[in-house]
Amino acid sequence: MVLWFEPSNQYTIVDNGLFFCLQTYFDTDTEKQCVSLYKKQFQLSSVQAEQLLNDVEKFLTDRNSNIIEESIAQLDHPIEKPNYVLTKYYSSSKKIFCINYESEDLLTYIHPQLAHLETTKYSKTDFYFNLSIKNNLHLLYKNDVFVRAFPTNHYHKLQGRIYMELINALHNKVNHDWIGVFHASTVSNNRDSVMLIGQSGSGKSTFTTLLTCSGYSLIADDNTPLLNTDFNVYHLPNAISTKEGAFNTLRAYIPNIDELENNHLRAYKGAIKYIPALTPDKLQVPCKTLVLINYQKDAATELKRINAKKALEILIPDSWISPKPENAKAFLEWLTTLSFYKLTYSNNEDAILKFRSILPI
Repeated sequence: MVLWFEPSNQYTIVDNGLFFCLQTYFDTDTEKQCVSLYKKQFQLSSVQAEQLLNDVEKFLTDRNSNIIEESIAQLDHPIEKPNYVLTKYYSSSKKIFCINYESEDLLTYIHPQLAHLETTKYSKTDFYFNLSIKNNLHLLYKNDVFVRAFPTNHYHKLQGRIYMELINALHNKVNHDWIGVFHASTVSNNRDSVMLIGQSGSGKSTFTTLLTCSGYSLIADDNTPLLNTDFNVYHLPNAISTKEGAFNTLRAYIPNIDELENNHLRAYKGAIKYIPALTPDKLQVPCKTLVLINYQKDAATELKRINAKKALEILIPDSWISPKPENAKAFLEWLTTLSFYKLTYSNNEDAILKFRSILPI
């Protein structure tokens, strides 16, 4: 069972023990009654049962506390217009957009994942972004309207927000049209799709790249938006981010990989290449399967069903999920439609064959 706490927008995966504790807490009239039932159910001493009650109250207080989101208030007056030293034009989904960058650093954070969309064929833009720096803040504007500011040492938050704005602009949506944008990569056979999740170093990005080289379409890399009205995932056209440790593996599938530019970000000490993928035939598809990727050296290939708890503990923490009650309800409903798997592998071809058993092409 998954519970949503509206004040904090937190989701908690509840096992039978915690469910009993919560249900008992709300169903009893006095602390004494609650403690007595805890003692009986879990064979506890009075002291232990009272401590359990305190833990339950602390848990509920935490989950029902409003989270103060780190944010920068809307600017009250226009700032001096920056000198944008670089402008790049991009084409996706029959739309043209540009990004004006005030510095090379800002270009480095955003452009490499969009470089494959760069175009010189344009007469006008459908929308545009401005990225500038002021007082140790990265400032993001869309169509000259201030969106948000981020501390310069949190560039990943800038990346996440500009992708959200890009998703909205490409699909004519606003933030809360989405159930969430999930920290997952998603591939499709143009009928259905599968979300791939994994801990850092699990091989998720590498396997996503292998799948796109084996007949699957890339819906999104690392940021997968899910719409609240149809439970479809929607295309985000950024390239797949792959780390240096995967380059040797990918050379067998991408002969020109060494020609792709090496990029270096402060948070990662090695080189990163961004692997572009073709635009899928269908830009939106249902998603009813989630696979936890687990590369292990010399491991036998195994695809097995897992419980939701294990998968959601990885999916939820780094994802943006809308705090709107109607979207929380939709998220919980969507979870009931999902099948959860874990794919452990060391042999790429065997893993791809196993994957085809759940998403045929």
